[in-house]
Amino acid sequence: MSTDLVGHARQRRTALTLALRPSVWRSALVADVDRLALAAPVRVGVAVGSTLVVGGLLGHHGVAGLAALGALVAAFCRTAPYRVRAERLTALGIGIVASVAIGAVLGLTAAPLTVEIATLSLLGGLVALGVAALQVTGPGAVVFVFAATAATVFTRDAADLAVAVAATSLGAVAGVVASLAPDLWRRVRGRPDTNAPHESSWVILVRRPPVDLLNNSVRIVGATALSAAIAAWVGFAHPMWAALGALAAMQGLSYHLTVQRGVQRLLGSAVGALIGAGLLMSGVGYWGSVAAIVACLITAEIWAPVNYAVTSMAVTPMALLLTALGAGLSADAAVDRVADTLIGVVVGVVVAALTISTDEHPGGTRSTREDSAAADNT
Repeated sequence: MSTDLVGHARQRRTALTLALRPSVWRSALVADVDRLALAAPVRVGVAVGSTLVVGGLLGHHGVAGLAALGALVAAFCRTAPYRVRAERLTALGIGIVASVAIGAVLGLTAAPLTVEIATLSLLGGLVALGVAALQVTGPGAVVFVFAATAATVFTRDAADLAVAVAATSLGAVAGVVASLAPDLWRRVRGRPDTNAPHESSWVILVRRPPVDLLNNSVRIVGATALSAAIAAWVGFAHPMWAALGALAAMQGLSYHLTVQRGVQRLLGSAVGALIGAGLLMSGVGYWGSVAAIVACLITAEIWAPVNYAVTSMAVTPMALLLTALGAGLSADAAVDRVADTLIGVVVGVVVAALTISTDEHPGGTRSTREDSAAADNT
C-alpha cells in the first residue's frame, strides 16, 4: 500500500514538471497542415457574420453578439453524417440557449460574484461532460460558458433576459442551417445521404456517464472555480476569463493533452492579445469589428484541427471584440486576458497533475476516442 502511495506521489511530481520540458513547448508549435480545410470554416463564418450584420443593420449591437455566440454551434460536428450532425447540433443549440438563460438570470438577480463563479463553473463541468459523452468535435464547453458570461453582463431586467434568449435561439438556428446547408441542398436535388446508424443524443445524455468522463467533469468544475476565484482575489476585472483558460486546457481526458493545450493556449493568447489590443485601440467601429471577428473566426476554424496555438491566437481578439460589442472594452482588457489565461492554464495543469490517474503515464496519452475529439476542439 505504501509502495503504491509513493509511486503515485512520484507520478504526480513528474506530471507537475512536464509543462517545463522544452520538448512540450516545441510540440506546441507542430502543425499538421494536411488537415487544413476551408469549406466548413467558411460556413461557420457565414453563420456568425450573418447574425452580426443583421444585428448591426437593426442597431442592436449587444444583441448581435449574443446571436453570434448562438451561431457558433455551426463549429461543432463538422464531419459527422447528416442525421447525426442534425441531432447533435439541435441538442447543442438547446444547450447554448439554456446557458445564456442561466447567465441572464445571474445578471437579472445581480448575483454575488461567488454565486456567479460557482454556477458558471458547474455549467462548464456539465457541458464538458455532455460534449464528451456525445463525442462531438468543436469548441467544447468554452463557448457555452463564454455565452453565459456575456449574458450575465448584458441582462439588467426581464426584457433583456427575453431578448438574450430570443437572440441566441435565432443565432443557433442560423448556425444549424449553415452547418447542414450542403446536405440540405443535396436533399433538395434528390440525393440524400445514406442514413448512418447512431444513438440518440437524448439517450446518451440521460444515461449514467462513464467514470472517466465524470471524473474529468468534476476536475473541470474545481479548476474553473479556483481559477476564477484567484483572478477575482488578485483584482482582475474579468475573473471568468481565467476559468475559460482552465476549461479550455482540461477538455481532453489525458494529462499530456491538458499540458499541451495549456501551453498552446498561453502562447496563442499572448500573440492574440497584441492583435486584439491593436484593434481595440484603432477604433475600428462596429462594422470593422464585424469584419475582424469573421476573419478571426474563419482563421480559428481552419487551424482548429491543425494547431491549437494558432487557433488561440485568432480566438483571443475575436473574443475581445465580441465582448466589446455589448460591454465596451479598452486595450487594457487584452493584458487582462493574457493574465487571466495564465492563471487558468497554471491552475488547470496543477489540478490535472494532482488528480492524474494511476494508469496514466504523465508524458503520454491513453489514446481514448474522447482525446481524439478534444484534439480537434478550438
